[in-house]
Amino acid sequence: MNEEKMNLKAEVRKSCLTQRAVLGEKERRTKSLIIQQKLRDLPDFQKAHTVMLFLNFRDEVETTDLAEATIACNKKLILPRCAPKGILLPLEVSNLALDLEPGAWGIREPKLTKDEVNPLEIDLVVVPGAGFDLQGNRLGYGGGFYDRFFMRLKPSTPRVAIAFECQIIGQVPIDEHDAKMTKLITEKTVYDFETIGIQ
Repeated sequence: MNEEKMNLKAEVRKSCLTQRAVLGEKERRTKSLIIQQKLRDLPDFQKAHTVMLFLNFRDEVETTDLAEATIACNKKLILPRCAPKGILLPLEVSNLALDLEPGAWGIREPKLTKDEVNPLEIDLVVVPGAGFDLQGNRLGYGGGFYDRFFMRLKPSTPRVAIAFECQIIGQVPIDEHDAKMTKLITEKTVYDFETIGIQ
């Protein structure tokens, strides 16, 4: 990636995260509950046996209740752990109180003692991000963890991003290796990029 593109991404990322940070705790909580319910109502979620989520950090959409609900629905819950060289380890978690520890940057991650799951077994991946556009493009946090991980999934596995409406911008600066999302859920609606021919 050239320096100009990197600088542009960093600038847009900062702008998106500033927009998100402006939300107050109460507003964030209310909108997070709406987003979580929309996700639980998705056929992609309902028919999935193995669901990969992320646990929210700082002012991301809250996902702890969603993780608990996934376990309660007798689905296999997979959470990511950051490993060296930009690798995400998909580890199975059955108890949020016992199976987690603070990982890189203080993010709650599964303990390394948990079983690693073959990415090909994952039926749905719920994806975080700094910013999104309505063409299905995602701007991550700059580490490339998810873009590398997406390459290990079945091509048909839905990649469903969750974010607040304020994180949507006109156009995300992208590179060839940046994977598109299949859906984006905000407190306002579910944007379905498959229906408009975007894979």
